[in-house]
Parts: sequence; structure tokens; C-alpha cells
Amino acid sequence: MFKVLLAGVAASGLLAGAANAAVISIDSVTGIWTATNPVAGVSGVNTNEIRWGTSTGWGKSGYDFDGAAPPAFNVNENEAFDLGTFTHHNNPITGVSLDSATLKVTTTLTIDSVTHQIISIFDFAHLETPNDPGFGKKCANGQSNNSDVNINGCADRVTFTMNIGASEFFDIDGVNYYVDILGFTIDDALASAFWTKEKKDNDAVLQGIITSKPGTPPPPPPTDVPEPAMLGLLGLGLVGIGAARRRRAA
Repeated sequence: MFKVLLAGVAASGLLAGAANAAVISIDSVTGIWTATNPVAGVSGVNTNEIRWGTSTGWGKSGYDFDGAAPPAFNVNENEAFDLGTFTHHNNPITGVSLDSATLKVTTTLTIDSVTHQIISIFDFAHLETPNDPGFGKKCANGQSNNSDVNINGCADRVTFTMNIGASEFFDIDGVNYYVDILGFTIDDALASAFWTKEKKDNDAVLQGIITSKPGTPPPPPPTDVPEPAMLGLLGLGLVGIGAARRRRAA
């Protein structure tokens, strides 16, 4: 999990005890591919889809990222929600193949009229495998060719890791909101990599979750303490008062 700390929301809606839930909306989610390796032979950098290779009749291979908003949608606390879908178009190709790519995902959300933007950066590593490993050999995933995920030829592997997740703090009336970028899920299970079928569009869904708790109350203001010089003057004054009383008594 990658955590973004947000503090906020009007206290009138979140008083302890019988509090009303904050209104949380995901306003927009965009993703662009900011870099690839190799550079030459890969098209679409700085857009939401990249392509590479020479088609053998099925089209080029490629990556897409499609954000879940707009239109904006509301989410509930403690419930995972979709931020967008990553797709690997795994097609038989020749020529240039991808080694790695970088995806920048920008999420804009609003919590009770407070709008915040989260930027997450993901690194993708790509393993383009031979569709036919050769007689008697296994595919790269250790399984036989022409079965299971290798049904249309040996599957490719996509690995994704987050290397930057926004980490900011802002305070509105003492309620902290935690926005966790959970990562990519495949068949509703979190994963860091998956094997993708040839001649298929293979999807992974980016998910997040929001939780909240009261913020830490501010420390009490410091109490004024007399300075040492003032304490000395006060002591001399008390000594003088005592001497005057003794003289009157005598």
C-alpha cells in the first residue's frame, strides 16, 4: 500500500459520536506514459497509450491506461474503488519490443468541498517471450505451450511497481483522511506482475481506498514563566518587606 495523508473536512459533518459521513468524490483520473525503453520504435509517449513492434496480422502490441473518471463518482470510506484500467494488447509481433515504461497517474478528488490532487508514478517491466519456445521446451512461466495462459503461444510477463506516491498533509478542522493507492488487481486480487495471453487484451485494475480518523489535537499554548531577572527582583522585594516588618515590631 502507498499512503497519502490528507487531513480535512468540515467539523460540522464529522463531530464525534453521531457524525455524518463526508461526501467524497473522485473527479478525474488520467494516466500518461512519460518514458519508454527503448525510445526508438515505441510510439505514443506523453499519451495514455503506447505501441511497438511490427504487426504479423493481429496489430501492434501496446499498453493503455484508461482512468475511471470523469464523469465524477462518489466513494465510501473503507471500501476499495477503481481508479482506472491498465491494458496490455498482447499481439504477435516482430521487430522492436518494449523493455520498460513509466506511467504517471494523476487523481483529483474532493472531500466536502476540499479538492486535492494525487500523483502516482509506476514503473513497468516488460518481458516479450518467443511464442514458440522450441520442441520439448517450456514457456518462460514454466508451463507447457498451447495450454492455460499459454493457449495462444507463450505468454508475456508484465511487472508493475509504484516508485512515487504523493505524500502531502493539509489540515482542515482536525480530521485526517488516508488515501491508499492499493495497486493493480487481477481477478480482484492484488498483484505485482501477471502473465498475459497472446492475441488477447489483458486487463489489470488500479484500486484505492480511503479511511479517516480524528487528527492529533494541537498542543496547549505555553504558560508564561517569569524570567530569571524578574525572579531576582521579586525575591529582593520580599526580603525588603520582611525587614520593614521586623523594624516596626522592634
